Amino acid sequence: MVIYPVLVGEIAKRGIKKKTIAQSIGVCDKALNNKLNGKSSFTWPEVKIILHQFFPDMKPEDLFIKNSELEQKVR
Repeated sequence: MVIYPVLVGEIAKRGIKKKTIAQSIGVCDKALNNKLNGKSSFTWPEVKIILHQFFPDMKPEDLFIKNSELEQKVR
């Protein structure tokens, strides 16, 4: 299950390869998938790299919102 739906959606919408993001934060593809699926957490330095290199137009609280938080916002 995807924990960060906005992040995953923006990656797809902008045509960014997950492998490129993984390389930029210094992890393997599987580690990035574990982070996207909530099996492990993003570190603050990883968040800053992802924002700076791929999503400079977005705020961290918008891009890294979790499913549960998004559902509460909609209600």
